Amino acid sequence: MEFRKIQLTKQNTLTVVYRNGDSDTITMAGANIVHRDLKSAMRALIPHLALLTDQREAMGFTLNELLAQDGTDEKSVYHRLSVSDVTLGESEVEVSISGTRILSRGDVVKVDGPKLSLTDDDKYDYLGDLQLAIDNLKYEVKLYIEERKWGLKEGTLNFGEAGDPFDGVQPGDVPKVTVDVTGGEPKKKGRKKKEPQPEAA
Repeated sequence: MEFRKIQLTKQNTLTVVYRNGDSDTITMAGANIVHRDLKSAMRALIPHLALLTDQREAMGFTLNELLAQDGTDEKSVYHRLSVSDVTLGESEVEVSISGTRILSRGDVVKVDGPKLSLTDDDKYDYLGDLQLAIDNLKYEVKLYIEERKWGLKEGTLNFGEAGDPFDGVQPGDVPKVTVDVTGGEPKKKGRKKKEPQPEAA
């Protein structure tokens, strides 16, 4: 399975373009929401996108310092940026990361990272870490496609609307059971009438 594009939709489903073993290019639009592990694998690319696109929140920080910001204050790269898709070139050697940035006034703009070679690009200092993050993402996407590793939709149950099933029941009460039988007419009991036998000639 050779991936071309991995995209996380706004509905938290997955759209994937990949080449199978027969060299067929397949576009799969998943209907099921992604597992949190796949979301985490996509989230791990946020510091790389910040460094590759020279975001001001990443200025003066190393990759490890940006990774440590996950779950911290509003000034972190995780609060301002999100990664939505990863595009892989021929033989998965080239990669580009895209996402969105929330501006100070609340507007959202698209952010596209440059195309990088994962084998010998000397312009990016954290190429090995990026390769590991991409491999982890591909692994989670493969599980989504082949093993159906999907997330669960969370819902709420309103127990107040159902009422109390024990309302009016006292301890020690014997439950009353009523059975209604519906059906056709009751069968008649008795012997069948004998039909007259033809006389032998």
